[in-house]
This record gives sequence, structure tokens and C-alpha cells, in this order.
Amino acid sequence: MKHVFITGASQGLGLALSQYFSERGYFVYAGCFSKDAELFGPGKVLRGDLSDEQCVASVFSGIETLDLLINNARFCPSPRDPECSESEWWDKNLVVSLKGTYLCSLAAMKLMKTRRQGAIINISSIRARVANDAARIPYGAAKAGQLNLTVSFAAEGAPYNIRVNALLPGVIETENLNARVPPERLAEVMRNIPLGRAARMEEICHAAFFLAENTYTTGIALNCSGGLLMD
Repeated sequence: MKHVFITGASQGLGLALSQYFSERGYFVYAGCFSKDAELFGPGKVLRGDLSDEQCVASVFSGIETLDLLINNARFCPSPRDPECSESEWWDKNLVVSLKGTYLCSLAAMKLMKTRRQGAIINISSIRARVANDAARIPYGAAKAGQLNLTVSFAAEGAPYNIRVNALLPGVIETENLNARVPPERLAEVMRNIPLGRAARMEEICHAAFFLAENTYTTGIALNCSGGLLMD
């Protein structure tokens, strides 16, 4: 049985990934912070602040075997808190998406190097490669930073048969999409997607599963945005 650690597994895409990989025979370490994560089969809930180095060490001490890390935890940039200063807003966006990804990847690489195998998937975003509105500039910077972490860790891990890739979703049908985005704005977004709709959860999970299972793919950023981003 393969073992996967999914960060941010208590809701949204992380919850869907947890169920998807569990249904395909994985033992799931479900990471969470402010909200409990659900298990869908063999697994273990790991709670902790992944932006804190000591906390990350404590979380990984509860992992016995690791085949796959999915860095999914992020700070949601919508809506922006009007009480935040520019500095606070920058830190909030980068501390989990970028610092957390870095710390978890370091810890995972250490475990995987001893076994000389493993894989890491960074859930980035097409916002890493497009111009962002003012409120999302820090979020886009964090997601772009994940892409550099991807190729850097891919180069480091390759001699140990450790693959590192990124996934770039666009708009995803999550449980709180309609709550966060006004109907008129959502309709406008859908019109701009060549495939005419948001991604279903299982479509993004399927893309992640490909990156997890294909043993000759490393250092790429897989665009799964319905054509919203065209390379």
C-alpha cells in the first residue's frame, strides 16, 4: 500500500484528493490546521501549522512511510481582509503556499531519500503565470514561487528517483465557489474559459493521480485549466 500526505485536506480540493487517492488504495495522511480532516479509508489525521518549522517536524514524526507528498495547503486570497496592511497581506499569502511548501518538501525529501524513491506534487495555480489584480499579486507570487521550488527539488531529487511536479488548475467547482464569487462575476469568468465551465474536482484529482503514478515525469507544471491558460 502506498502512503500519501495531503496538506490542506480538510476541505475543497484537498478533501477531494484525500477521497480520490483513498479510493485508489492509498493510505492517506490527511493534513489539517483549523478544521478537522475526514478519512475515507486507511489513514491518519495530522494536525499542525505547516508554516512553522518545529510544527512541520512534529507532523512528519507521525509519518512512518511516505511515497507521495501533495502540497495543497494554501491561503485563500478572496475576499481580501480590508484591515490587513500590505505587509500583513503579503505574509498571509506567502507563509502557507510558499514557506509551507518549502518546509514540507524538505521533510518529505529526507524521508524519501532513505528509500530512494518518492514523488511530490505542488498544487500551484495558473495565477503563477498570468497578470493578477492588485489583491491577488501576493497570491500569484506565492504560486509562482512554487514553480521554482518544483524544478529545484526535481533536480535535487532525481538522483534518488524522487519526482517533483506542479499542477496548475484554473477555476474549480468547490463547495464555496459560489459563496466567494458574485454570480455576475462567475458568469464572466466562465465565458472566458474556452471549455466553458469550471473544472470538476475529479478532473483535477485525475491530473494529480497521473503525476503521482507516471514514473518518468519530473520537473513539469501540468496546466489543467480548461484552456484558460494556453502555453
